[in-house]
Order: sequence, then structure tokens, then C-alpha cells
Amino acid sequence: MAVSWRSWLANEGVKHLCLFIWLSMNVLLFWKTFLLYNQGPEYHYLHQMLGLGLCLSRASASVLNLNCSLILLPMCRTLLAYLRGSQKVPSRRTRRLLDKSRTFHITCGVTICIFSGVHVAAHLVNALNFSVNYNEDFVELNAARYRDEDPRKLLFTTVPGLTGVCMVVVLFLMITASTYAIRVSNYDIFWYTHNLFFVFYMLLTLHVSGDDWKPYKLRRLYFIWVCRDIQSFRWFADLLCMLHNKFWQENRPDYVNIQLYLSQTDGIQKIIGEKYHALNSRLFIGRPRWKLLFDEIAKYNRGKTVGVFCCGPNSLSKTLHKLSNQKNSYETRFEYNKESFS
Repeated sequence: MAVSWRSWLANEGVKHLCLFIWLSMNVLLFWKTFLLYNQGPEYHYLHQMLGLGLCLSRASASVLNLNCSLILLPMCRTLLAYLRGSQKVPSRRTRRLLDKSRTFHITCGVTICIFSGVHVAAHLVNALNFSVNYNEDFVELNAARYRDEDPRKLLFTTVPGLTGVCMVVVLFLMITASTYAIRVSNYDIFWYTHNLFFVFYMLLTLHVSGDDWKPYKLRRLYFIWVCRDIQSFRWFADLLCMLHNKFWQENRPDYVNIQLYLSQTDGIQKIIGEKYHALNSRLFIGRPRWKLLFDEIAKYNRGKTVGVFCCGPNSLSKTLHKLSNQKNSYETRFEYNKESFS
């Protein structure tokens, strides 16, 4: 028999529209969170350490938070009764939709079960990567205390790990007691285990508050210094090394990009020693390739404004000023400032 679209829309349209909106919210939230932790500069170091596990654990967590906030609404009987009996919902189609509240409750529950599995699996990988990829340069980011620490300690000795394990146990009890066979044979089991939702939400609150991922912004400073001889670097070399070591200790090794250019090669080895080891790989012969440098900075700062500060001869100032005014394919804008001494 042919389906009447008018009848189908009257009976099923609103239901499918709500389902589409709910599904779109889940997909959008998952994808947006995944991209944030995969490409966001503030999570660069965490992503280097944890890889795909970081993205999946956070994206699945966002979906879980959404559905955990929605799953109780369809079961608020007093609210549903009030909406049915009042004029707050004038449309009969919308009031009929309230009768589907149990179906939506089950849909949210199944979604929580699926993404809980993804979340748990991702965090198991994260615990292993925290242990294997332990880095002394990023102590504050490491959940592990030392390299090759038993990942099980991270699960059972931390607030997020311990509360997460307890939540999985409570969720398992609620799921198994919700099956048709148990509800028919012994409804009391279903009733009492479902009332564990109060314990579940208490654990969820502790789990979220204890799950602290520290973001670190990658706001980079390019320091380009051109000198004729090696002696000109000496008075500033100690300060550059001190800044380099300071930012490494603060887990911001990329904050300052130091490039030293030397036009003469005489005595170049004198600055390269144990004391100035940090400057070793940052010392170049010749002059900077300014066009390539501007292109690199524009690429890593798409659509942003970058300040350019020049202190040097007029010839250099004119070159940098001209490059600052040139258009680039990354929509990066350079603001030029100068302090010329010749």
C-alpha cells in the first residue's frame, strides 16, 4: 500500500525532526571537540603525548555529558503530566510526542553505553601513553609520575580513574537490570538498580571536576638577530640561554624561536660550548631569508595579526616594512613597528 506523506508527517514528522536535531547535536559536538583536541594549539603537547586517544576520550566525553543531561528529562513524570494537562503545549502533535518520552530515554541510554565504551577504551590507551611517553620536560602535563609507571595505578589511584571505574560498574548494573527478561521476572531488581542513578551522577560530578586537562597556548615570539662578528653576541648570549631554559621549565619550549645570523665566520666556535649549548643549533651563516620567514609565520598564524618590531639600519627597515604590507594567502596581517638608529 502507498504511504500518504501527509499522514506520515502528521504521525511521524515531529518525532523524526526531534530525532534529527538530537542526532545533529551529538555529531556536531563530537566532531567539534575532536578537532579542538586534534588541532588546537593549546593542546599541542598533550596531543603529542597521547595522540588519537586524547581526541577520542574528549570527544566521547562531550557526547556523554550531553546525553547524561538529557536522559532524566523524559522520566520526569510530574513535568510530563503538567505539560500534557496545561495549555503550555497547544499542539496535539507535540503533546503526542510526549508519549514517546520512554523511547527517547532508551535512545539516550543506548548512546551513553556506546560512548562509554569508546571513552573507557580511549582512556586505557591514554594511561598507557602517559606511562610510555613520559617526558621530564612536561612534568605538569604527565598523569604518570615516571616513565613506564604501571598504567593501572593511574586508573585506581587518581580521582578521574577511580570514579570512572565505579561509574562503569554502576552503569553495568543498570544496563543488565534493564533487559526485558529481568524486568518481567523481577521488576524490583530493575527498580532498585535504576535508582542507582543518584550514585552515578555523584560520581560523574567528581569525575568531571577531577579530570583536569591543562591547555598550553603556542604564542610564538620570533627573535632574529643579525651581527657581523661573533663577539657581538656575547653580551646577550647569557640572557638568551636563560630565557630558553626558563620557557622549557614552564613547558613552553616553542614560545621563543631564536635565530642568530653571522656574516663573518671567524671565531664561530667560541660561542658554541657547553655553556651556550642551547644556541648551537640557532646560529647560522649569512643573512635571513626574510620572505620565507614571513611566509612561515603567516602559515602558522592564519587569519591573525602579527606584530613586527625592527631595530636596525634603514635598509633592513625598508625590507621588513615592504614585506609587512604584502598580501599573503593565509590572510595574516603584519603590523610593522620600527626603531632605526641610522
